[in-house]
Amino acid sequence: MPALPMLSGVLETLINQVLAFDPDSHQRLAKLNHACLSIFIDGFPEGVTMHFADKVEVNIEREPFAQLAQNLPPRHCCIKTHLGVLPELKETSQLTRLIQQNKLYLEGDINVAQQVSALFRELDIDWEEQVAKYTGDVIAHQAFSVLHGLFDAASEFTHKGQRVLANTIVEEKELAAHKLAVMHFCDEVSALRNDVERFEVRLKQLESPLS
Repeated sequence: MPALPMLSGVLETLINQVLAFDPDSHQRLAKLNHACLSIFIDGFPEGVTMHFADKVEVNIEREPFAQLAQNLPPRHCCIKTHLGVLPELKETSQLTRLIQQNKLYLEGDINVAQQVSALFRELDIDWEEQVAKYTGDVIAHQAFSVLHGLFDAASEFTHKGQRVLANTIVEEKELAAHKLAVMHFCDEVSALRNDVERFEVRLKQLESPLS
């Protein structure tokens, strides 16, 4: 079996399996019935087209983006973007911004792109329950407890590192002014300005009798 059909088969199986983990996904999938979304990524010679029905069918798109976009049927959306932009497509509110910034080229029915984004963005999967089907409840719970602990520890380590770095820059290395120091400096500047204004007024009062 050629590599590309094998890849499309793997993607199709993976997508449908993930959707099956969320019992509510079929409601969002029903809104996409008979719709298609073609995705082209810069640097890859072929695109991928997803056909939506009761399940998702994935095919390799051999027509180039420009040619396919010329004759799109209803309920078909065709997009072209960079690999690094893909995570941003989960937020439908970002589509217009990405198009304006030339990071995303979209032809066809934009509603299809928005519905596909919602289909995957709103997935609600109990991964611990899924793992428990193969390992048992106890092992799955222990495994996810360890993972949560590692995640919390990593987050705390990151936050502490950021605080240490900030303190090092501000207090030890004196590479940046502390917020309180900046406020104190501004107060001193204001006081000096007031003193100068009072001095100018007093000077004018002294000059008046002489004139």
